Amino acid sequence: MTSVVEICNIGLTNLGDQKISSLTDNNERARLCNLRYEDTRDAVLRSYPWTCAVARTKLAQSTDTPSWGFSYKYALPSDCLRVLDLYDWDDEHYVENGFIVTDSEQAWIKYIKRVEDPNEFDALVIHAIGLRLAMEIAEALTGRPELRNNMLAKYNAILSEARSADSSERGNVNIIYADVFLEARR
Repeated sequence: MTSVVEICNIGLTNLGDQKISSLTDNNERARLCNLRYEDTRDAVLRSYPWTCAVARTKLAQSTDTPSWGFSYKYALPSDCLRVLDLYDWDDEHYVENGFIVTDSEQAWIKYIKRVEDPNEFDALVIHAIGLRLAMEIAEALTGRPELRNNMLAKYNAILSEARSADSSERGNVNIIYADVFLEARR
């Protein structure tokens, strides 16, 4: 079982620092991890459509309507970090302040959800979060700005590996349909 503390310890050990046993330990390492873990986790999840964080749902129509430009407004789920797709992708829509505005009478989305249970993460996502956390706290913890750059390089390397592995599980879902413009070019 993976825990938040284990992910934090990945970051700390990459900085050459001692591990913590709890986010409430009485030391600077634990305080920094406690302060930065959640926003770092969400930033890593938002950065890419990881298969462990993608969800689909039908949105509830808001009783409010947009003042102008669109007919309908739909509330995004509270765990939504980023909207990836609207079911009718060719319908014009915008994400605005926790809502989607559109002219569609119904709205289904695919989105990146906030995943709080580390046991739901892929192993490479765990390392990506740990290394991003190391990058975020490196200078504050060690006083060495060059260590932040080293952690950024390690984070980018693991991120590339994780993205490659994650994308191979998606299958062939990107079907390109010819539109009138493409057909005319034949």
